[in-house]
Parts: sequence; C-alpha cells; structure tokens
Amino acid sequence: MLLLTLSWLLYGAIHSCMASNYFKIFAEKILGKYFPFYRIIYNVLAFTLLIPVFAVQFSTKKEVFWQVSDYQSIIGKAIAICGVIIISKALQGYDLREFSGLDFNKSQEKNEFKSDGLLKYMRHPIYFGILIFVWGMFVSEASTRSLTSAVAVTIYLFIGIYFEEKKLIEVFGEKYEKYQQDVPMLIPLLKF
Repeated sequence: MLLLTLSWLLYGAIHSCMASNYFKIFAEKILGKYFPFYRIIYNVLAFTLLIPVFAVQFSTKKEVFWQVSDYQSIIGKAIAICGVIIISKALQGYDLREFSGLDFNKSQEKNEFKSDGLLKYMRHPIYFGILIFVWGMFVSEASTRSLTSAVAVTIYLFIGIYFEEKKLIEVFGEKYEKYQQDVPMLIPLLKF
C-alpha cells in the first residue's frame, strides 16, 4: 500500500504543480510562442502520468476487508457509473476544445465565468463525479487498494479545490465570492 500511496502523492504533487500559476509563468518563458499548446501538454501529461499509478493500483495485491456480495458489487458499480454520468454531464457545460487544449486561439486562462448546467447546483461537479466514482469502486471491491486510492483521490481533490478556488477568486473576484456563498462546493442542496 505504501507504493500506491506514494504513487498517488507524486501524481497529485506533479498535477498541482503543473496547474499552478507559478508553473504556467515558468512554462510560458520556456515555451515562448508555443505556450498556446500548454493546455494540451498539461492534459496529455496528466493522463499519461495516471498510467503508472493505475499500473501500481492493479498490480497491488487485492486484500479485501470483507467478502463482497454480488448485491454489494452491483451497488458499488452502479454508484461508480453514476459518477461517470455526472462527470460526462459536467463536461457538457464546457467548451471541450478549450478545456482539452485543442483551441489554440483562446487564452490559456479561464476567461468566462460559468454558472449554468450542473454548476447551478455545485461549484465542482467534475470533482463530485470523481469522488462518487472512486468511492463506488471501493464499495464494489472493499479492498485495501481501492480504499487507499479513494482516500488519496479525496484528499487530493479537496486540496485541489482549495487552490482552484483561490485562483478563481483572483480571476473573477467578487462574482466568484458571491457564487461561493450561493452554490455549495460539492453536495447539492447542502452548504458543503
């Protein structure tokens, strides 16, 4: 479990570093006129760096906490599928060319405040969907490796939300602060 934990920690550190404004400024100096490609480079690296984490995940011995019934496995997988549906629905609210980095004509910074679609009900629907997915996988497997991953992803997402919200306040100011007051962070209908 130590190697899996370290894998998630390293992934989270690299991902957060690359998403920071400080690293973007550094990357802009390095990339120069190629900086419009930064977003796609970031996304490709973020995806590629998940491969070794998943390799560690699935090569780690599966030690179960309890024997999972077929019923529990189905429920866990249904929860995970709900997470994927939420992520898919949340992505529909974004310009996917810009989000993926394939729109090279747009600025690399978030330039449009969005609060429609799932963003009316929660500030971070993609993260919410990811949390639903990883905890659903834990329910369906009930293993030390799935728990390690679910806890690591949860911690990382809360740290990521903290820094992302600071960045969004810098970009959108009072408009985002008002949005924070009106819309829950993750759980619709609750102030969380």
